[in-house]
Amino acid sequence: MNKDISNLPVLCFGETLWDIFENEKKPGGAPMNVAVHLSQFGIDSRLISRVGDDVLGDQLLHFLKSKKVNAQLLQRDHQHATGVVNVTLASNGDARYDIVFPSAWDFIEKPAHADQMMDEPFILVFGSLASRHEISRNTLFHLLDKASLTLFDVNFRAPHYTRELVERLLHRSNIAKVNEHEMAIIGQWIGANHDESFENLAKQVAETYDLLQVIVTLGAKGALVNAGEKVVTHPGFKVKVADTVGSGDSFLAAYLSNLMSGESVEKCLELASATGAYVATQHGAVPEYSQSDVLSVMNNK
Repeated sequence: MNKDISNLPVLCFGETLWDIFENEKKPGGAPMNVAVHLSQFGIDSRLISRVGDDVLGDQLLHFLKSKKVNAQLLQRDHQHATGVVNVTLASNGDARYDIVFPSAWDFIEKPAHADQMMDEPFILVFGSLASRHEISRNTLFHLLDKASLTLFDVNFRAPHYTRELVERLLHRSNIAKVNEHEMAIIGQWIGANHDESFENLAKQVAETYDLLQVIVTLGAKGALVNAGEKVVTHPGFKVKVADTVGSGDSFLAAYLSNLMSGESVEKCLELASATGAYVATQHGAVPEYSQSDVLSVMNNK
């Protein structure tokens, strides 16, 4: 990265909700998860979202306060309920999601005092899910016009995305993070060979959408980053998986925190891989953890 992003606040835009498991509920939503993980890394993270004027919304506000996430831009909705997602876990810990529509976060409005707050440079982290309704989508494009650095966590959740929308967002992004399944779909869009390596796919995607970096998570096979002329890979860390909910969000937060510190892509990817691996050993998207927990994963490789 050529620009200095070390002291910028990070605005995380999108869904804030409850993940409903068989016997419990846990705070969730990828942008909120990233904001919480960034806060654990000492980053000034701010959440732009919307919850209902209900008990679940109150509980999320209490949770965010406990995690020291700046929620000044979190809106309350008097018509639509706080979002919930019904989560089903497979035997290997992978999660499937039934995302209730509509939810309060589908109606995120441009905050009345946002322009004054956003006169200073900021980093914007966002996904595709919160663009499924035009109100939140219009707010997101307003924010994209103002951000100094944009990081798109693609996060396909069928049937809540379209190729047209995702490509518009890719063209407005500086960095994109995708998993292997999302990369395969985008590869088809740009006409890549079906047997192309992920390294080559990442390069083609970066060139097609003029991205500074493309981050690809590969599950148990690790991750890679295309950063201009350089491709960096990491084999990942072997851990006993409890569930994968929030693992990718913690990966992204760790990567961004190191990137903001001026670390090399190699260091960013190593910390991200270790953090994502540790979170996968815990239940829920935003477990408590310390630097020593992440280091223990690195030391046991």
